[in-house]
Amino acid sequence: MLDAQIKGLLFTINLSQPLSLSDTEIMTMASLLEDEAISTSWEKSKNAWDIMWLVDFRPNAAQIAKRLKVQAAKLKIEPVADTNWLEHSYQQFPPFRIGDFFIYGSHYKEKIPAKTMGLQIDAATAFGSGEHGTTKGCLEMLIRMKDMGIKPKNILDMGTGSGILALGAYRLWKKPVLAIDNDPESVRVSCRHRSMNKIPAGAEGVACACGDGYKTHKVKQTAPFDLVIANILAGPLIEMAPELAGVLKPKGYVILSGLLRDQEKAVLAAHKEFGMKKIARIVHDDWCALLLQAES
Repeated sequence: MLDAQIKGLLFTINLSQPLSLSDTEIMTMASLLEDEAISTSWEKSKNAWDIMWLVDFRPNAAQIAKRLKVQAAKLKIEPVADTNWLEHSYQQFPPFRIGDFFIYGSHYKEKIPAKTMGLQIDAATAFGSGEHGTTKGCLEMLIRMKDMGIKPKNILDMGTGSGILALGAYRLWKKPVLAIDNDPESVRVSCRHRSMNKIPAGAEGVACACGDGYKTHKVKQTAPFDLVIANILAGPLIEMAPELAGVLKPKGYVILSGLLRDQEKAVLAAHKEFGMKKIARIVHDDWCALLLQAES
């Protein structure tokens, strides 16, 4: 996490890329340094994609450029004191609302607005603070399910990242949620967020585990689920459709996200093959969140 435990000099690595590159291409490029970076962010400006990595070592421009397959001259590497970075990070992550959810960082000290559900999430190494279109769409879809009168009793969040969707689902229904990720750092962060939000752990609250997708022992042990949330990319969604179907209850629901509008048809086809039909759709910045239901 980006907190006072980070000591010493930090560096930012900045790279601009043409707008002709897709969201998926930018996400893929950003992920090339995810093992080394403390934090990764990207933003579409008026003239270019701007990617930034925060690292706690002095970067070698030639080596970084080779990893990213760009010219070293295109990289802008600057030192930044950790205290200055923290202040900057907090300024870039003001509290915001998504429906009934009020999302804020640990630096926010004011009262949670009335009639909202607070989720304390820090922008950090794990993906998902609620600002990206995929995460926002998933949270809105969870609220829509609640408004539709759907009451899941056993929930799986596959690829939990920061844990925000698992925590949001628990806030809505107060039912057990299993949060799975193949990245130990994501699991650590999601557990920390669970604690920060005073949500119980284990079978009565949100259980966090690291594993290989639907093959994870905890998933098999806890299945079947009447709601599965999978906010990952289109390729893995398609590949994992058979395994998802294997852990879903008859008439169970699925929220799929992390796919672009032009990938929706292929993702839907892969899940329709296993008896799932589309119920609802939310789009933000070309990113789709889909609600499906198993027909039997």
